[in-house]
Amino acid sequence: MKMFKSLILFAALALASLQMTGCATLTSGGECAAESMNPTVMAALDSFESAAMAIKLSNRVLLETPISEQDQWPAKMYGAPSGAAMFKMGLSMLGSTQGVTIPMEIDPETGLPRPTSALYIFLKERDKMLDSEINKIDISFFKKSKVDFTTLGARKKDGTIDDNIYRNPLAAYGAVTGNSKEVLELQNEIEAEAKGYKTCSAFIRKATEEIKDEKVKKANCPDMAFKDDKAKALLNAKLEEKKKEVAELQKQHGKLANKVYRASVSGADFSTASMVKIVCAVVNGVRALPNIKNEFKGAKGAVNIAMVIPRVKNIIGAFGMYKNNLGMQYTVYSSMYKNIKEIGYEIKDDEPTKQALLRIENAVVALADIEPKLLLAAAGKEVEFSDNEAATMNVLAAMYPVQSELDQVLQAAWNK
Repeated sequence: MKMFKSLILFAALALASLQMTGCATLTSGGECAAESMNPTVMAALDSFESAAMAIKLSNRVLLETPISEQDQWPAKMYGAPSGAAMFKMGLSMLGSTQGVTIPMEIDPETGLPRPTSALYIFLKERDKMLDSEINKIDISFFKKSKVDFTTLGARKKDGTIDDNIYRNPLAAYGAVTGNSKEVLELQNEIEAEAKGYKTCSAFIRKATEEIKDEKVKKANCPDMAFKDDKAKALLNAKLEEKKKEVAELQKQHGKLANKVYRASVSGADFSTASMVKIVCAVVNGVRALPNIKNEFKGAKGAVNIAMVIPRVKNIIGAFGMYKNNLGMQYTVYSSMYKNIKEIGYEIKDDEPTKQALLRIENAVVALADIEPKLLLAAAGKEVEFSDNEAATMNVLAAMYPVQSELDQVLQAAWNK
């Protein structure tokens, strides 16, 4: 028992020492640092599952989460995980440093324990947070209705300026920038892109050695590739015109603009976290393949290797599809929060938002440097990632100091 408790405490301290603050991109970067110490094929596979979950959560924030100026969920997206999740994350990262993937969650498809990354645990908790914060009546209303907003009614609080609740942050962005018509067109494009991603990702997850027919792959992975320039054009519509009306807009939508701004930053954070995980999966997957015989030993080793290698190559080949989806998400989110400021709204960046923006910018720069080799790997070309290139990802793990709040969470959970 004492040894087990020491292991748990060490895991928690390992998590703290990697400077986790409960933010998606930072969690993703820290986990990559741990995995790159001892890369494994199983960790690479799990990275794509975590990345898929981050894409799903990012789409949920953008398209499916009602928002009003009195909602608190945009700020809560940056909160530290619960004590229970923190310890699970610590154990997962401890295992990663030793080349071990620890099953701590049940796979909903198989009903069996599945290897679990720290990012997966974190994202799952953010998803539950949204469940608890969002009014189910609003979700039901917008699913049945085609309107972009409805009134808060009896729920309106004193001091509320804009008394509407909007279908999602994208619809609210249309209100605060005055280009609802263009935003509706954008939403239709994004929803089509998301459906294409879901179809293709289902194929990736179920792919086995037997599936080699290129026609099957093409049929299940439609080339949607929503273009950045079109997304920016739709989001930028009427921007110059609205700059002249900023005083009136501030009176009508000032508080709502701040909520949409924070929701957009958190959405960009999830998209960036997902890209970090995908890059880690490709880098560590390529580096782990030469050692796969050591990872799968014993009587079943040869069978496991025969089944796993095609799957690893398949997900590496899917890098372009994931990148297209994430690139679209990042373009939309970043354009939203930049345009809200550009119009002239009085936006007050709190510390979590400032940190999110800084790490997103740093991640984008770091990922751009390694992209040429990633594209070669995705195309099935022979490529090697050096220790220095793997270490590039570790920059994301050591950008910020540990918050005293995190220490308190760890200690409170441990005392229980």
